[in-house]
Amino acid sequence: MPRFLTIAVIILPLLGGVAQAQIPGMPSGTPKLPGGLSSLGGGLPDLSSMSAGNAAGVLGYCMKNKLLGAGGDASSVLSGLTRKPGVATSPDFKLGQSGNIASATGPGLSLGSLQDKVKTKACDLVLKNARNLL
Repeated sequence: MPRFLTIAVIILPLLGGVAQAQIPGMPSGTPKLPGGLSSLGGGLPDLSSMSAGNAAGVLGYCMKNKLLGAGGDASSVLSGLTRKPGVATSPDFKLGQSGNIASATGPGLSLGSLQDKVKTKACDLVLKNARNLL
């Protein structure tokens, strides 16, 4: 199953009765993303392709806006990432600090355009992926 479908399946139950919108190019009968996510062009960007700089910037944004769940170690992950050479000075870091997830494999995503529950889930997923970048 493509990664964006996996993420969509995780996020859909959080969104309850929001209007549905079919993702272009997705076969019929597959899960649909809610209208608030239809601008994603197929779901969340592939987080496995996130740069360390973007992951660190997004984590900073998520922490500042209190969008992380019970993950607890976001501060240590952020600290570990920003100690890596060039991470805190990269353009992707600055992009992430403004709440934008960059993607090397497709369109990015502005967390500001999402509902709070979805922002929190996206931040938790970024944290999970960022741990792998340490």
